[in-house]
Amino acid sequence: MKVVVVGAGRTGFLIAKWLSMNHEVTVIDRNRRILDEIEYMLDVLAVSGDATLPETLGRANVGEADYLVTTTDNDQTNMIVSALSKTMGNPFTIARVKRMEYLNVWGHGREILGVDLMVCAVPLVAEGIVGVVDFPELTFFRRLYGSVYVAISPIKPENLWSFEIGGKNIIIATKKMVETSFKRTNAGRILILGGGGIGKLVAKMLSAKGKTVKLVEGDAEKTAEELDGVTIIKGDAFSDFLWSEENLSEADAAIVAFDRDEECLFASAIARESGIERVFSVVHRSSRMGLFEKLGVIPFSPELETAGRITAAVRGNAVLGVVTRPEFQAYALSGDDSWRAFRNTGAAAQGWKAHTP
Repeated sequence: MKVVVVGAGRTGFLIAKWLSMNHEVTVIDRNRRILDEIEYMLDVLAVSGDATLPETLGRANVGEADYLVTTTDNDQTNMIVSALSKTMGNPFTIARVKRMEYLNVWGHGREILGVDLMVCAVPLVAEGIVGVVDFPELTFFRRLYGSVYVAISPIKPENLWSFEIGGKNIIIATKKMVETSFKRTNAGRILILGGGGIGKLVAKMLSAKGKTVKLVEGDAEKTAEELDGVTIIKGDAFSDFLWSEENLSEADAAIVAFDRDEECLFASAIARESGIERVFSVVHRSSRMGLFEKLGVIPFSPELETAGRITAAVRGNAVLGVVTRPEFQAYALSGDDSWRAFRNTGAAAQGWKAHTP
């Protein structure tokens, strides 16, 4: 199967890495230096140039591709390249977007945008955080397929099947089995630092669950118009005065969702230092997730969520669902209701045997 990946950033690199193990992959990017590094590390073909130009897509043989995946940092570029590729062949087009507005439009008129599948990390990360916020013994809890979920915990459950990687217990079981095996509490007071797309969606989802949500944001007026039932605090999330004046440390859990990892790391450290035990943070560079974990912070990576969802789609109808973490990938396979997990290290993935929960 031939796959063309447009954009050699961190997300594009992960997708190319995982897919090149089983498929013929071509990567397009404007930066020749980055392409040289990717060709050195991966078994892929690199094409340098502007993917919005037919000439560049022609050199990448897009007309013969089965899949075209666009992962640049510009949403409009990703959609333009997807539409353009349809004039050169008939690849299944997958576009990564950062803004929810495009995802909502695509849902009502997919054929207009030339995108067969649009993937946005905002709802994926938000759902991941919301799903685990009330389980203090879990650091991850996500649906794999149907009623089967993947959970991660430092505690090894006696009554559930699990495997261990680096001190973490990976559990694959039905949702009901996980919920009855681990303690559940009501984190009623939630603090959110950063009012970007992920922070706003998490605030909206948790508020709808009846939780008391405070969101600290610099542009409070605009954010307040979008979020009913959420207390919007205008101010600097790094200000000692604000933390004291607004009693921010009284929260049961904190979610950090700034656009830069440096801000997320510092704000997470402040939240932990203030006494908040459950702190979740967006981590844009997935290779830095370990730094957050050393602080006792639970990280969620937009690039991992995006890359995992896209690679599952390319693998075809045999894959019903996928969950991706730095250490492993778990796939739900059609046919026999089984799953298979792979360690994300080495030139080839190391597999665990199929298992039915």
